[in-house]
Formats: sequence, C-alpha cells, structure tokens
Amino acid sequence: MTSPIQLFAFGTGWGVPFQTSAPFPLKLATWLRMARVPFEIVEANDAGKGPKGKSPWIEWEGTRMGDSSLIIEHVASKLDIDLDAHLDARQRALGTTIQRMLEEHYHQCFEHQLFFGEGAQDRVKEFQTMVPFPINLLLPTVIRRSFAKQLHARGMGRHKEAVIVDQGKADLDALAELLGDQSYMLGDSPSALDACVFGFLGVSVYVKGDNPLFRHAASHDNLMRYCERMRGRYFPETLESLPLMFKSANRAAEGAA
Repeated sequence: MTSPIQLFAFGTGWGVPFQTSAPFPLKLATWLRMARVPFEIVEANDAGKGPKGKSPWIEWEGTRMGDSSLIIEHVASKLDIDLDAHLDARQRALGTTIQRMLEEHYHQCFEHQLFFGEGAQDRVKEFQTMVPFPINLLLPTVIRRSFAKQLHARGMGRHKEAVIVDQGKADLDALAELLGDQSYMLGDSPSALDACVFGFLGVSVYVKGDNPLFRHAASHDNLMRYCERMRGRYFPETLESLPLMFKSANRAAEGAA
C-alpha cells in the first residue's frame, strides 16, 4: 500500500464543515477520497511556504509539488488511476469547460465575496485566529491588499460589486442547468470533474451568513442535493455537523445516491 500523502492546505472556517474551507484544497481532498488514496491534511495557512506559493501542495514519497490539477495528474499516473474511464470524448470536453468556468471565473467571484462581500469582515477576523502572532496583526491589511491586487490584475476587481455578484450567480445558474436531475455532473456515475465542482460548491453553500452569492448557490435545490450527495458519499464524518436548514436536502440526497 502506498504511503499516505501529506496534503498541506488552508484550515477551515466560516461554517464550512470540512477540514479546509478553500476550493482547491477541497477539490484535491475530494479527488483523493474518490480515488481511495490515503492522505492526511496538514493545516498550513501560509501558502507562501508551498512550492508554487499557493494552497494546496503535497509531500509524498520524496516529491513536493503544488497545483491541484498537476498533483492529481501526478498521483493518477503513479497509481494508474482513471476516474474518467467511463466518459466519452464529448463528456470529457464538457468537463474541461465546466472546470475552467469554476477555476478561472467563478473562483474570482468567490474570492471577492469571501474577502470583500457581505460578512467579509467577520471572515477575515476568523482567519486571523488561525495565524500566529505577530503576523495576525498585519493580516487584515495584507490579505485584502493582496487579493484586491490579484482580482484587479485579472480584471474581475475592476467591476462594481453588483456586477461581480451577478456574474458569479450566472456561473451557478449555468452549473445548476447543466447538472439538471443527474446524480453527478456528467451523469449517473461520478468522475474527476465532481471533485472540482464539489470543491467550489462545498466551500460556497455552507458559508454562514447572508452573503448573496453563497446563498444563491444554496438556493438551487439540485446543487444542494448534489453537495449533500457528495458529502454523504465521500465525507460522511461531517454529517454529524449538518445544519438544520440542510436536513431535508440530505435525506433527499441519500435517497438519490
């Protein structure tokens, strides 16, 4: 049996029931559970320590590497894993398109609302508690300046907040339409794409508070059932902390799994 992978990731927060509340680490953790690859999460709230200066990264059998997609490719190749073996060419193409929408566009809307939208001040304060003194004193200013610079450089930060929220909602609406009444994003069986989709939805729908983008994600019944289906199948230990507002969705998800 392969030795456990050490997955270095941001810790959890703002109501998210998983060990990490960041989309790319949750994506990677989900894929590893789907692939039944042993791993352990190491909380690392300073992404600058990673090989690419971003979260997550792994250390495994003498290899230290970053970027969730490259990590998945590396582990899949080493262990001869293919979660997409049942997909045809069109499904694979659709999967790539959905992944790019989430990782290159929705991600920007998500980050903006997380650190600048409704409830952002409380979330930044919560993140402060995860970082050691005296760095935590500088965190609010540093983190906002860093994300503001990144979002402006990529274009999203040049828009008004209402535009950013509307564009994020449009991504979620498209995702809900593409999912329809399927159990998983590309049909009745899970694929690698579901790790990515759940990575982003899982850190959106459970965020506490009245943020308009995150509440919009949870307002889609099929996306909520999907999240609970994935959660029940791959993160069953988190169901004990299931909020009351999601109880009915979880029962429906269990029946459809």
